[in-house]
Amino acid sequence: MRRNGSGVRGPGVAHEQRRRDILEAVFTIVDTEGTDQVSIRRVADTAGVSLGRVQHYFPTKDALLAEAFAAINDQGADRVRERLLQEGNTATPARVLHVVLTELIPDTDAERRLVRIAQAFEAYAHTRPELKERLTRDYRELASLLMRLLRDCVYSQADAGGDPSEFHADAYELLALATGLAALVTTRRTAEGAPDADGRRRRSSRSVAENHVTALSRLDSVGQSMRKTGYRWAMAANRAKGARRSTGMWGRAPGAMSR
Repeated sequence: MRRNGSGVRGPGVAHEQRRRDILEAVFTIVDTEGTDQVSIRRVADTAGVSLGRVQHYFPTKDALLAEAFAAINDQGADRVRERLLQEGNTATPARVLHVVLTELIPDTDAERRLVRIAQAFEAYAHTRPELKERLTRDYRELASLLMRLLRDCVYSQADAGGDPSEFHADAYELLALATGLAALVTTRRTAEGAPDADGRRRRSSRSVAENHVTALSRLDSVGQSMRKTGYRWAMAANRAKGARRSTGMWGRAPGAMSR
């Protein structure tokens, strides 16, 4: 669950700010040098504080990295949450699904930085059982949200049926698609350093995710049995459509990438 320092007043405000500054120093080191280069002393130097100040908040390197891992995940969740708040209470399940998936794909330099840091922490978490468990739980919760949204897209509120687990495979497919595209956008930007080309790739990546959910909004007026059939057909059609368009996604045909 997300820890939030909002509402803290008086001396607590300075306390939370110092804590955030220390975590930001961790993010800077992780983004530029990797998790292996994080140490209490390096963080203190980067944050411009004493070694004792860092240890006051985080006694060990493991405690520091565990808290930074949680904080970077919270930032990603906040980004999606803020976008959903902009949509308001009238957003349809298909629209919410669209927002969640496309917001997983970074747009700005700050968002790309967030994705890079999150990826570094994911690699770090795989060798730490407690963090790996949290990482698995977070992905499971996100997939469960996608399952419910897919269910709500296919079944109207008047329908008594509709088990979210019916959409287990589709939810994980969409999640893998969005996170994979996020990684590609971030890596290609880092490797080539071409902002204009990166903007085109990011828009192409988001359009791929959008194509997978566009058809869902057309199912609202269809009967329950037709919804289920229509949903499967729409997803298959979108996959075929995406395959036909894939040659232009990164600006050249797949065969040309090996030349």
